[in-house]
Amino acid sequence: MDSMYAKKDTGWLNHYAGIHYGGRYLQTRWNKFVPAENFKYVENLSQLSIDSFDQVECSNKRALDLGCCVGGITFNLAAKFNEVIGFDCEKIYLKLCDELKENGKASIYSCEEGDLESEMIAEISDSIDRSRCSFILGDVHALPSDIGTFGCVVVSNLLHCIKNPMKVLKTIPGLLDENGICVIASPHYSSENFTPKENWIGGYSNKDGQAVKASTTIKEILSDQMEFIQTEDIPFAMQYRIRDLEMNISEVQVWKKSPKMK
Repeated sequence: MDSMYAKKDTGWLNHYAGIHYGGRYLQTRWNKFVPAENFKYVENLSQLSIDSFDQVECSNKRALDLGCCVGGITFNLAAKFNEVIGFDCEKIYLKLCDELKENGKASIYSCEEGDLESEMIAEISDSIDRSRCSFILGDVHALPSDIGTFGCVVVSNLLHCIKNPMKVLKTIPGLLDENGICVIASPHYSSENFTPKENWIGGYSNKDGQAVKASTTIKEILSDQMEFIQTEDIPFAMQYRIRDLEMNISEVQVWKKSPKMK
């Protein structure tokens, strides 16, 4: 099918699109070796977010997918929420989101070998009301002042690839209404390729020689204003080439903004 994308020079877009929309293709190809759950990350995280929201009493039916990438979670959240905002800093990712919102489908490509690529079709279920979704280009460290508040904020695989994850974490309570849910997923990579070392939230030893872990730091930052609900592990697979499949596991923390925590 026609798409606004050339196959070349969109490598990362297509890698991420494979995670969000290519699961059925990859599962068929690798089902002999890789458990199916590794190709259902977006579905599993979206459902956990919806299920967590269903367990609380929150009247705000707006959701924010912070660092939405290519939008798979944004669209899935529209099954529950009346308005869903996908927010990301990469224009090319949001162009794909907008194409999917308009047409319900788009071509994405998987690197096979060398310059050879195969086409996959990213599709949004007909059961999803795509008009509930909108996408905003911007810096996650400086959200628009008029973005409002939400009943659910999802932060999926974002913290390890931004300049100041602690700053972003500290904004989350202010984005939520009373009893609102926050779902944070991260594989807890620590790399100076993305985050200056002085801004790492884990993956190093402090001045006393004690190990600092991102999972613990997230809890320390949020616990003053939010109530910890649960943690889960959700795997995901990223295909770089047809025989280069990377397996990852994100730790997922679910938090609630309690009425007594302003």
